[in-house]
Amino acid sequence: MNGIVSRISVDSGSVAGSLGFSLRRHYVDDFHARHVQIFPQGSLVLDLAGNRTSKRGLFDIERYGLNVVYANISTAKHPDVQADAHWLPFGTGVFDGVICSEMLEHVPDPVHVLSEIRRVLKRNGTVLISVPFLNRIHGDPYDFGRYTDTYWQDVLKSLRFEPIKIERQGLFWSVLVDMLREYMNAKAARFRSPGLIFLLGALVRIMKGIAVRLDSRNFTQSSSVLKNYTSGFGIEAVKT
Repeated sequence: MNGIVSRISVDSGSVAGSLGFSLRRHYVDDFHARHVQIFPQGSLVLDLAGNRTSKRGLFDIERYGLNVVYANISTAKHPDVQADAHWLPFGTGVFDGVICSEMLEHVPDPVHVLSEIRRVLKRNGTVLISVPFLNRIHGDPYDFGRYTDTYWQDVLKSLRFEPIKIERQGLFWSVLVDMLREYMNAKAARFRSPGLIFLLGALVRIMKGIAVRLDSRNFTQSSSVLKNYTSGFGIEAVKT
């Protein structure tokens, strides 16, 4: 475990700041914090479309004793290598692992990108993927698609990844709270009262905690309706 706390709390961050910090981001950070520890210290890991500086969440890959190479199409993200994910400028079988976080929705051909990821991975190398599902459309610079866990399972299997583990990141209540948080955050820009913004942040923080607890309950996970809503997916897949 490398001595690193393996989970990221939903209550991390300031109360007011929680108004702008989505539950989606919480689940993404938590997924990577738990799963990145499969890589032994010193492993060579490609952070594909990752931010070297100004990271978006609380997960920081630099804390895990890995040799990280950042590749991004945008030089504003200060990557080691500027590259289009469809054509990675690396040799075959180079990396022990690849992190692909909240990126595949922004490419027109995710299958091509995944085939490139497979190519640059060593045999038995692992890719960690997070992708949104019920989440607002957002450009980076473009937003192309949302796909189900069935789609990801089928595509990764066809590319000869095995085993493939997919987890749903938040169910109905998390999706509902994130939509409400997004609306409140947009409206808060009109408010001139720091006190009111602080109170809204406190309310959202409470709502987040309740949503995470409700989504973990049996009545949600066994419901044919509630369990089929999710903010997105966390995927761990191994190259065979």
